[in-house]
Parts: sequence; C-alpha cells; structure tokens
Amino acid sequence: MSDFTRQPVSFPASAVFLDDSVGFLSALRSMFPDTRTHHFFARPGQALDFVMRNGYPARGARLAGRDFAAVDCGAGNAVGDDVMEDGNRFQSVAAVVVDYEMPEIDGLTFLSQMKGIDCTRILLTGKAGAPEAVDAFNAGLIDYYLKKSDVEMIVKLRALLGDARRKHCMSRGLVSVHDTGAVYARPETLAVLENLARRESITEYYWRPDGNAILTFDAAGEAGIFLAWDETDWALQCDVIADEGGPRELLDEMNARRTMPIFWPHQAYRPEAEIVRYAVPHAINGLPGAFYSWTRLDGDDLVARPLTFAEWRLEQQFHRSDSCAVHP
Repeated sequence: MSDFTRQPVSFPASAVFLDDSVGFLSALRSMFPDTRTHHFFARPGQALDFVMRNGYPARGARLAGRDFAAVDCGAGNAVGDDVMEDGNRFQSVAAVVVDYEMPEIDGLTFLSQMKGIDCTRILLTGKAGAPEAVDAFNAGLIDYYLKKSDVEMIVKLRALLGDARRKHCMSRGLVSVHDTGAVYARPETLAVLENLARRESITEYYWRPDGNAILTFDAAGEAGIFLAWDETDWALQCDVIADEGGPRELLDEMNARRTMPIFWPHQAYRPEAEIVRYAVPHAINGLPGAFYSWTRLDGDDLVARPLTFAEWRLEQQFHRSDSCAVHP
C-alpha cells in the first residue's frame, strides 16, 4: 500500500469579472490592475467563451485508474499531470465573479452554463438577488456571494480571489507516492514556503519529483531550489553518502545539521556528480527534526526551463489578449 501526498504548487492564475455596468467594471479594474490575469467582460457571451476555453475541467478528488496502474508498474515516485508543463496555466480560470442582475442573463443562469469547469464561483448582488444568492449558496450552486453595497466588498473580494487561486493551484500539484516528500505538504513547511515567497518575491513554485525539491521562480523569472528534509530524509541522505563512499567531512557536517548539500537535479548524492552548492539548514518551527533551505540557481542548472510567469507576461505585451480592455 503506497502513501499518496498532494505536493505544493503555486502560480498566478486568472479571474474573470462579468458585469453589464462598464463603470463598475472600470472601478474593479482600478482595484485589480493586472489585466493579464484579471479579465473583464460586459457581455455574457464573450465571458462564457473565455471561461470555457481557459477553464480547467472539473475532476474528482480520487486518483484515476491510470495513476494506480502507474504506481503498480513502479513508474517513478509521482503520478498526475504536471501543471508546470502547461503553457496556458496562467490563463486558466481560478475564479469567476459575476453580477446577479444583468439585462441579457442573470448571474446564476450564467454560472449554470459553465458546465464541467472547476473554479470558484462568486456572485455579486445589489438590491435585488440577495434571497436568490442565499438559496444558491445553500444549494451549492455558488461558493460565495457579496453585496455590492458592502463597504468592505473589495477587501472581501480580494481575499476570496486569493483563496480561490490557492485552491486552484494546490489541487493540481503532483501526487507523490511511497511517502516521498511528505514533509513538503505539512502546514508548517507550507507556512515557511509562503513566508519565503513574500520575502523573495517568488511568484510561482512547483514540487519536482526527480529531485524531491521545490523549484521556485521570482518576479524576474530567476530560479531557486527549496529543500525540506525531516529526520527520515536526513537519515536517507546520509545513508546514501555512506554507501557510495562519499566524503566523511560532509557526513559529519550533515549529522550535525550544519550543512544541507544541494544535489539538484538529483535527489541524493551521486559519486560522479560534483556538489557545487551547500546551504545552511534552518529549523522548521513545529516540526522537530525538520529543516529547510532555499538557494538561487543559475540558468545552466535547469535542464528544461519552463515558461515562467515573467516570460509569459512579456509575451502578453506583444500579443495583447481580449482581456486587456473592458468589452462593451
């Protein structure tokens, strides 16, 4: 029986706003100015077309049969689709925000047309639509509803969109098997990673199965490696070095938790691979025996560089999408 762990992933995803009031959309645009990941529509047909083209299909929480078959065949230490290889991931729809009262179609009817799309649904109500929103929420047709008259509407909406993006990303992380990298999914480790992302302007990160590490990219597209090892990982790493006849000095430093070697792109020590980086391990609060490190990488350290958010944004400047203007 294998232990399965959904591994961390985070990247900027898109939100769609639909309202028949161009003035209200303009006000929203001033609050959410990045028009590459925030898409504003006044026409329901255009909004629906965008969502259906860029929304990820809904899927069950359970692994598919092919994933179990891959585990049984011993195919690596992870299963699932690698979202880092999806060049459309930044355009993927994490949330849809729609006004309830519109002349062509009401918001609930619009949301019901988004069949099979996995995203957070947020309904905005004015004087009308409040009872319908409550009923729709209780029936599970929408995830949240907000009143436009609420003075804290923008603050609440910003928080909901942040939660929607995190949910959207985390549900698409690779699933590790055989307990590989279980420490990365612990809330204590995730808190460290999120704090690091804020401090170092990291805009996206992805757990990588081959190196059992998290590959990060900052706002400029520069790469880094985040490592987290618990006591089991430390013991495994030290055993590999000892078995392969590695440096005794390295073992001593690791056993004393004074150094954390970066074996990237490999998962562990290899005699033929030169170790070019050593990081200082830092304790993970709340996880006794667990440590982490983060190290910047050079461009040559990436065998296959994915399309980063920084590069994607640059492409969008030359290929302006429909989302760059309010659609009358």
